[in-house]
Amino acid sequence: MRKKKKRFQVRFHLGKGANYMCWQVKDYGLNPAANNGRADIDYYAPSNVSLELTNCTLKNSPTTAQRIYDGQHKTVCAWVECDMVDVHYKKDPAFTGVDTKNLRKYKYNPKKNLHWFTSKRNNVDNKDLAKMHTNNRALYGQVSKIYTKH
Repeated sequence: MRKKKKRFQVRFHLGKGANYMCWQVKDYGLNPAANNGRADIDYYAPSNVSLELTNCTLKNSPTTAQRIYDGQHKTVCAWVECDMVDVHYKKDPAFTGVDTKNLRKYKYNPKKNLHWFTSKRNNVDNKDLAKMHTNNRALYGQVSKIYTKH
């Protein structure tokens, strides 16, 4: 049985232009079919915000990742799907930074590894996490008891 697609997709945008090296947040809405699958897209500079993601899954395209690993030009091949995105502005007086000491850093670089990875595991593709946080250009997740079924 295929899982229902989550409302949001979040990724680090590396395309040329004004939004280079910003977090891209796609909102497909509560009823993606009503939007013909189109999303509202917002970009956030990592120096200005911290994103809090809820009910997350690490996703990628293995075929695209393999092409990049083999030397072709980079293109979109990894993202985080989630049910909710909260944007915390660093200029807000109530903002408190993300305490990363009890979080695990999740990375994706198809020129080095075809999969999402951490310092402890080389492949965490499709891993489910209850919460994730951005801290500048890095992505962190709570180590929790949500496990991916294989």
